[in-house]
Amino acid sequence: MTFKIAVGLWVFSGGLIPARQEGEPAELRPQERLAMASKIRGLKGVEIAHTDISSDFPARELKRMLKEYGLACSGVSANYTRDPRFALGAFGHQHPKTRNAAIEEGRKAVDAARAVSSSSVTLRLYSDGFDYPFHIDYATYWNTLISSIKTIAKYASPDVNVAIAYKAREPRKHLTVSTVGKALSLCQEIAMKNVGVAVNFAHALMAGENPAESIAFLTRSNKLFQVYFSDAYRLWDDMMVPGTVNMWELMEALLYLKVARHKGFAIVDMEPQRMDPSHACQIAVGNLSILWKKLERMDISELRKAQKTLDAVESQKIVRRVMLQG
Repeated sequence: MTFKIAVGLWVFSGGLIPARQEGEPAELRPQERLAMASKIRGLKGVEIAHTDISSDFPARELKRMLKEYGLACSGVSANYTRDPRFALGAFGHQHPKTRNAAIEEGRKAVDAARAVSSSSVTLRLYSDGFDYPFHIDYATYWNTLISSIKTIAKYASPDVNVAIAYKAREPRKHLTVSTVGKALSLCQEIAMKNVGVAVNFAHALMAGENPAESIAFLTRSNKLFQVYFSDAYRLWDDMMVPGTVNMWELMEALLYLKVARHKGFAIVDMEPQRMDPSHACQIAVGNLSILWKKLERMDISELRKAQKTLDAVESQKIVRRVMLQG
């Protein structure tokens, strides 16, 4: 399989961005962020936020620039966290006006995906959850959330896939779709072919999961739709450069993408703090590429034979030979 790496355009919004001329806004425009992404060696695609498309930057201009730079659009992301309308919930909100507004934003993300010839939308449900005991009616909240997602999925069918991104916490103390198991359960209840799960490496760590196992778990049900990579110290969404903290777990996650013959992108989703985002992104792409090349040296049949012994030493011998020798 061809290993394709993409990056979320939001990666270039933070960190030590290049000096701006006097009078220019500090926030980089999508066009500028896309130009920065085009200079990253080894990058094959970018993911946009649905709000990146506007009257100032229409879809046709984005498509033109993507073609010029030789990049694909790996998907469109709808993130409700920074919209004050959804501070108390989006898809699970119990007020129809707010909930319908959240659904409409989901439809806009689907429209954006179609406009830029992408087949994937990721819904980031990071405002749907609770903070205190007795805060919400859990069963009712789940029912409302599922109904909302199903409405968007019907709008997206049959040409756009809808990936549900799960996360344990932040900004809410508890997020409703917090684990890979809950995310898969949601998909199975919705029971639509175009609804699946987006695994974020760091979010899986936060949830106490092994990201490789989460990838394998979803692959069994054909519900692994998108995969995002950043790194973290497991307690919080640190959004660090992938491969800088949990290298062994990252290597195993990539192995299971390889075994599954994942056709999508490996998407860099980080927030470079006190770093030049372009430099950080180049390191991220390099880390992913280097580990992928090392995995090409691994004999999968030999690894499976070692794993059948249930002796961790046997599998570690194989991994050590691939990673640390030669």
